[in-house]
Formats: sequence, structure tokens, C-alpha cells
Amino acid sequence: MRISDLITPASIAVRVHVDDKRDALRFSAMALGSRSGLNAERIREALAAREALGSTGIGHGVAVPHVCFPDLDRPYAFLCSLAKPIGFDAIDGQRVDLVCAIISPANSKSGANEPLTNLAAISRLLRDKDRALAIRKARKPADVYDVIVKQAEQSRHLTG
Repeated sequence: MRISDLITPASIAVRVHVDDKRDALRFSAMALGSRSGLNAERIREALAAREALGSTGIGHGVAVPHVCFPDLDRPYAFLCSLAKPIGFDAIDGQRVDLVCAIISPANSKSGANEPLTNLAAISRLLRDKDRALAIRKARKPADVYDVIVKQAEQSRHLTG
């Protein structure tokens, strides 16, 4: 699955107002629940449990909370830029203003590595300084999606 298929304009929100990590996880879980059909509270609880194991704040203002569910048929992602950075216990100590939550099938038909492959692709996108800056400046989900599509096209040219 391409990153531009995983994150679509419908799965993007810009300049979201949340107060803290808990609010960010709740907001993301609600969006993922409405798209996947899973219960939003179940998603929130799983994301919070994952965070209790160690922060998914990967540095440079980016967090990628992620969990797997056995009853999910395909992966879903929700990307949001925040109106103001929040504490996320990131590995570099920086506050976070880009959050991309991912839920994946526990037993993927595409292979056991699919959740890791998706996580790596999204992490690469958001850790790229120029693309992250473009996403932070975006005023509309369509603008963020344009950044993602350009990343997908560039990756395809590099590997194909």
C-alpha cells in the first residue's frame, strides 16, 4: 500500500486544537474509529497502552502512535498538524505538532512486515524537514495531501 493510499485528504486534519497527548490520542482515535468501523474508545485505549510502553514521539516535533488489531481488515492512518505544539515525551524532548496515528491488522494478508513498512514510510515523510515544514504551513487537508503525493512519486522514482 502506498502512503498516498493510506493517508488521503479524508484522513487529514490541519491546525487541530488539543491540550495534551491524551487529547491528541482521543482526537486521532475518533477519526480512526469513524473510518475503520472500530470503536473509538477501544482505539484510544490501545494507543494509550502503547504510549505507556514508551513514547511514539520520534523527534523533530513528530509523533507516530501506532497499534495493531486482529479484527482489522486493512491499515488506516490519520495525520494532523496541531495549532500549538504539545508535550509528548518525545525522544528528543521537543514538543510535538505533527501526529500521525496508525492502526494496522495484527495478521496482515500483505505480510507480517506491512505495519512496520507503513510506519517507516510515514516516519520518513514526517522527518524530512522540507516536507514537515510544508505540512506545518498547510491550511487545508488537500495541501497536506499534495505533499504526500509528491513524496510517493519521488519514492517511486527512486525505487522503480
